[in-house]
Amino acid sequence: MFLFHSCNTCSRPQTIENITVNLDMADLSIESLYINMGEKVLYALPTPIEASMLIKNWGVPKPELLNDPANASGYTTKKKQALNFGIYITDMTTAGLYEQTQTVLRYKQAIMQLVEGLGLQSAANPKVMQQIEDNINNKEKLLEIISNIYASCTDFLSNDDRDFYALAMLSGGWVEGMFIATSSIDETQASNREKMKQLVIDNKLTFDLLWQALGELDVIPEDAFHVMIDMSYIAHLFGHKTLTSGTSAPRNTDNITPEYFAELKGYVHQLRQQFVKK
Repeated sequence: MFLFHSCNTCSRPQTIENITVNLDMADLSIESLYINMGEKVLYALPTPIEASMLIKNWGVPKPELLNDPANASGYTTKKKQALNFGIYITDMTTAGLYEQTQTVLRYKQAIMQLVEGLGLQSAANPKVMQQIEDNINNKEKLLEIISNIYASCTDFLSNDDRDFYALAMLSGGWVEGMFIATSSIDETQASNREKMKQLVIDNKLTFDLLWQALGELDVIPEDAFHVMIDMSYIAHLFGHKTLTSGTSAPRNTDNITPEYFAELKGYVHQLRQQFVKK
């Protein structure tokens, strides 16, 4: 994968750190997710709760923005199942943050279908998934359980030499978080200038790590190549060299214009539509 250019400015954490997300009722300390890409360095990558907390900053998302759990049965390829696992986990976590218990349970059923398709039953067996229902009215515990299930599944894939599918989950989750967050911001309003800047900066930090990890995959399934090309244009907008163009965008995200935000938002929405299509 020498064709891909890794982000040289991204730090590579060597030890596990703890992050704390601020909830309405109490603080929930969650261990950051680390994935071992073969025998390479450990990468710190965003958990669904981190993505959903960014969504929470922009207000309650409209229900129609979330991917319908009923679509789960239509995802029949491993690529689609992995991408939408990340999307559904992000949607379920978002619903959990707003204590939308029935929505959480619908996503639980959808995710169980994808677990079976991806062969993750040992990482997310019925007993483990039942914990979601058992703790449906305890927001802090519920979010912890969701995060642990997600981490167990991605860790299982990495240890099973299926690193791409672990990263596809992360890609789906990242795109979903950006899709929901950008949908709440009207870039034509001057009052939203600071919101646009902060959203892009926050999400660029996590994308940098994701793009670096994608670029260092040792084994790439045939269908994975298209996902990497799809994500490549976001990398271009964030100033990375990419597979398709070989050049980086002459953009400085510290000076985000409405035009820049509109282009990024438009492509994220296009990519998300492609990911959730059956």
